[in-house]
Amino acid sequence: MTSIESLESRFREGGALVVSRHDFKRDGLVISAAIPDSSLTKLARGLRDDGYTLLDVSVLEAKEGFLVTYHFDDFNEPGRVALRVLAEKEDPAVPSLCSIFEGAQWHERESSDFYGVVFFGNTNPIPLILPDDFSGPPPLRKDDQDLAALSSLGLFGKPQILDPSWEALVNPPQAEDKA
Repeated sequence: MTSIESLESRFREGGALVVSRHDFKRDGLVISAAIPDSSLTKLARGLRDDGYTLLDVSVLEAKEGFLVTYHFDDFNEPGRVALRVLAEKEDPAVPSLCSIFEGAQWHERESSDFYGVVFFGNTNPIPLILPDDFSGPPPLRKDDQDLAALSSLGLFGKPQILDPSWEALVNPPQAEDKA
C-alpha cells in the first residue's frame, strides 16, 4: 500500500484543490482529495496501479453543485481513500472511470439515474434503474432551499486548502463576535 504521505504528495502534484487527512475510526477514510475533473482519470489510474480497488461512487447534492465521491481501498492493507470532484449545478458532468475500473460503470449509471450527473466516456450509459423512456427530473434532486452548503457537512477532515477558491467550500463561515 502507498503511504499516506506518498498519496498526499501525489494528490498535490495531480492538481488537488484540497487534501485532507481523516480519522479512520470516525470517517472511514484515511485521506481524501478534492480535485478538478481534469485530474480524475490520472489519479484513479495511479491508485489502481498501486493496488487500490474502486469500492463505490456516490453523489451528494449541495448548494454549490454535485460532489461526486469515489472511494478506493487496498484490501491487503486497508485504508480507504476518497477522490472528490465538484460538478456544476447546471448540467453536471464528470469523466467516467469505467475504462480504468470496469465496475465503475454500474455506480455511474446509478448516480446518473438518481441525480442526472453525466459520466462522459461511460461505455454503457443506459439507465440502470429508471425506465429508458423516463422523462421526469432525477428522483433524488432536491429544491435549492433544501440543500446544505458543503462547508456545513464536515466532509473534509483536517484539510489543507491548496486552492483559495475552496476556502469557503471547506470551512464554515466564522460567526461574528458579539461585542
